[in-house]
Amino acid sequence: MAQRITGLYQSIRIPSIYKGLMFALGADNAIRRYVNEVLKPTPGIKMLDVGCGPANILAYLPSLNYTGIDLNEKHIAFARELYGSRGRFVVGNAANDLRQDENSFDLINISALLHHLADDEAISLFTSLKRLLKQDGRIVTIDNVWLPRQRTAVKLINKLDSGLNIRTPGGYLELLNGQGFDVQTRVFHDLLRIPYDHIVMIARHGSKQRSD
Repeated sequence: MAQRITGLYQSIRIPSIYKGLMFALGADNAIRRYVNEVLKPTPGIKMLDVGCGPANILAYLPSLNYTGIDLNEKHIAFARELYGSRGRFVVGNAANDLRQDENSFDLINISALLHHLADDEAISLFTSLKRLLKQDGRIVTIDNVWLPRQRTAVKLINKLDSGLNIRTPGGYLELLNGQGFDVQTRVFHDLLRIPYDHIVMIARHGSKQRSD
């Protein structure tokens, strides 16, 4: 993974600090809007949350069949303690450790992960996730993004991010080239309390790419 993990960045790997920081920035409203306006999960579906962290999103989801996977053992332990009765929590890599779930997920969520991955890692991840997705399912991603004429404050925050692979919209779409997905994109400028730009991609089995 391409990310900063020393000094102050290391503290973000502690679940309580990560959760506190996110909600100080307004993540509660951001997650609620992301769930309601983008994910739109219906009760009972089977959902995979890739890089789930402490599973903050679960508080905003209806009753469904949830699997969260993350490489951070402390985050998974925190999620199990808080939400153990609401889902399955796996320490591991979605590209390798969920082979038994082929063609079974209605919705796969990837929140704030792609900008921590090198191109080859992200492409490999999408290749693996495509096998886990039902034919009528969706893969949804959200990450910070570089944009033309971007606000100065957003540029500064992007430069301070622990992830080293923030991309332009075209750069994120390149990760899905040749994967056989129909991809829609959407940009948000107001999900957090601070100046911040997010790009959402919604990928379905197909072959087209378009922007909304």
